[in-house]
Amino acid sequence: MLDAKILDRMKEELSAEEFAVESKKMQILDLLLNSDDLLVTKFFDTDSNELLDEKIEVLTALKEGKAIADIPNYYNVLELYPGNEVHWD
Repeated sequence: MLDAKILDRMKEELSAEEFAVESKKMQILDLLLNSDDLLVTKFFDTDSNELLDEKIEVLTALKEGKAIADIPNYYNVLELYPGNEVHWD
């Protein structure tokens, strides 16, 4: 994870909303490093600012060893999956 100096500089240079988005994206990237889920590896859009909270929840659940069937929004965060314009609720 990033050290305090980098985070402080980000806080100074970004608006509160931008900082919140960037912080979540950093958390997502950190969680992705620990993921070995094939679908996540292939179809997870790390550049997207959509569904950030849901992505964190899904990746955290995977890290905790939960089964895909027990993870709400698992398929919804696979934004790069062909035909995933519709949510899979």
